[in-house]
Amino acid sequence: MSSDPAVSATTTDTVGRFVLTARQVHVVTDASVARGGPAEALQAAELLLGSLATCGLAMITDAARKRESALTGATARASYTVDPQDMTRFSILRLHFSLAGVARGEAENLVQAFTDGCPIYNTIVRTTPAEITVETD
Repeated sequence: MSSDPAVSATTTDTVGRFVLTARQVHVVTDASVARGGPAEALQAAELLLGSLATCGLAMITDAARKRESALTGATARASYTVDPQDMTRFSILRLHFSLAGVARGEAENLVQAFTDGCPIYNTIVRTTPAEITVETD
């Protein structure tokens, strides 16, 4: 049995609706309306953005804990723009982090822990430009 993470997706009786399974966790996902789905549940690109935001917060809060940082909270927002010349790819990925309880320099260092170590982020930015912004309270 492989130790590499894996997920499976299965069709349902609803056209364009799928059940995504990872370990013992199940999530309903949908295709977009353009692809014949109901577009009510999370869609593929939203799951990708959610993976980036989750990886970002996981790595930032882990680095803060290990550094005994004063970080008291964090929020991540992720978005993309589709390339108007090539609708099969993103032209830019945007990530915005809002970190509470830390000074600007420390916030930037914590975000760098994410950009240096997240395999999801680093796989994407090898083919898609990324814009990262950081704010503190």
